[in-house]
Amino acid sequence: MKCKLYTVVISAAILIALHTGCRQLLEGSNDPGFITTDFEPVEEIVVSLPVNGDIYEPGESMQIMWFSSLSSISNIDIYLYRKSVLKRTITLNLVNQGSYTWHIPTVIDNSINYTVKVVNSNNSEEFNSSGRFAILNNN
Repeated sequence: MKCKLYTVVISAAILIALHTGCRQLLEGSNDPGFITTDFEPVEEIVVSLPVNGDIYEPGESMQIMWFSSLSSISNIDIYLYRKSVLKRTITLNLVNQGSYTWHIPTVIDNSINYTVKVVNSNNSEEFNSSGRFAILNNN
């Protein structure tokens, strides 16, 4: 008898939990802590080129590509970093079209630790960086 009562109580608890969970899924949209519709995009800018491991030579052209999820980003700035040190400004106030061809200078330090940083010209807090790439003089 004790075992049967225990089974009934456990079964009832499971049914209540399932019913409550389903009710929350179906009717919980009015609960402000459950579903939100106001959100910010995780990334405003995503740099797709260059990618981690790319190798370039001084004097070559390098394609820089990015995607911006906010239509308010009308112009961008692009910077070249080696590790975390700014090495040069590639371009400023460029119309945001998602790509830029950079002509790598013929005189530039060899390194495997370069990245490009693409920044919203009007809001420096909206940016992203590429993967690490190399510029190496093979001569």
